[in-house]
Amino acid sequence: MVKAVLALFAAVAPFCTRADLGAALRRSKGPASPFPMAPPSSHLVVPLERVHARAVGNVDASFYVGTVFVGHPPQELKVIFDTSSGHVLLPHRACSQPTCLEHRRYSPWESSTSMDIDTNGTLVQAGHRLAKGKVVRPAVDVSFTQADLGEGTAKAVLVRDHVCLSQGSGQSGADCADVAVLAAVRMQDEPFRGMPNDGVVGLGLEGLTASHLCSFVSRMLEASTSMLPQFGISFRADGGEIHFGGHDTTRFVGPLHWFPVDHPDDGYWQVAISAVRVGGVVVDSCQSGCHGIVDTGASRLGVQASGLPRLTAALTSSLVTLHGCRGPELEFDLGGFALRLQTEDYADEHCMPWLGTLNLTEPDFVGVYAFGETVLRRYYAAFDWQHQRLGFAPVVSHPLRNSADYALV
Repeated sequence: MVKAVLALFAAVAPFCTRADLGAALRRSKGPASPFPMAPPSSHLVVPLERVHARAVGNVDASFYVGTVFVGHPPQELKVIFDTSSGHVLLPHRACSQPTCLEHRRYSPWESSTSMDIDTNGTLVQAGHRLAKGKVVRPAVDVSFTQADLGEGTAKAVLVRDHVCLSQGSGQSGADCADVAVLAAVRMQDEPFRGMPNDGVVGLGLEGLTASHLCSFVSRMLEASTSMLPQFGISFRADGGEIHFGGHDTTRFVGPLHWFPVDHPDDGYWQVAISAVRVGGVVVDSCQSGCHGIVDTGASRLGVQASGLPRLTAALTSSLVTLHGCRGPELEFDLGGFALRLQTEDYADEHCMPWLGTLNLTEPDFVGVYAFGETVLRRYYAAFDWQHQRLGFAPVVSHPLRNSADYALV
């Protein structure tokens, strides 16, 4: 039956897909936002576990993985909460490829709340919650780029169901979203097989989705009118948390420094960068514009391909291994506040820059940097959904590798 269904998929335009990282970035600069900090509110905390990539290829990368519960009765799956995508992507029970079989799969047939839907949100078969028999059903080609593991595609069908952040919340809990899930029936080995998580829950703005029904954050906020429309992310060496509906001020030092999201309609949580410095020396003046995009699914600091040699050379020439790894401060000036990374943040165990390449089309896109784990273990990141702004503050503690092995020059 599965093979028959797969053979009848019809090709359609992508729906709720993730664009290439930075594919909609634009050149612009902007000052810090004057918005006041949102009032305190009770909120939900989702614990994250830091897990290394599965042994597929020779890739050293780590992911911060949390748990979601899908359908009724709840099916438990491990996911990455990805700020650079806008959809919920899970392997379908019908997928028989090794990539799917090596992960937990979501089964619409075992959920009493699931509904097979078309791209317009209507039932695939009128009067039937789940499609039966040989049905021509639209397939969705999902392009997914992972900074450490590469890029690939998944072919998925749309299933509407409840995605919850805690097991006991029920179908209509404040931490649940009635959302269109992209249930993948085919997944390429790269990048999905190397991921330690089963799926992805996108936290990007609605510009990264083709339908409001696909946006997990929007749908969850609609279900809970009392929840503050903000979330925050805190990474540590051993794990972390996502705070939905507010922030834990014990996790960071001082106030949050807020900045407007640059071109929020594009869907990325991105801020304008005024300059990039190494040891106080400008290595990117950002004359044509620079952007920093928060990507919770990336381990390394992402740098646009054209600017990677310059930054790599600046860091490498200053790194020394005498009495441990020693190097200069790497600074991203956001205008009124700077993200400052130390040697232990950007250098690997071999005392080499821990950077990743962003292959973006030029000259359309210039000066793009991806702030992943490298930045988020140094700074708490706050996301204001309502006012479309990003906030940063230094974390209280910053346990990385043996800090005695690293020092500023």
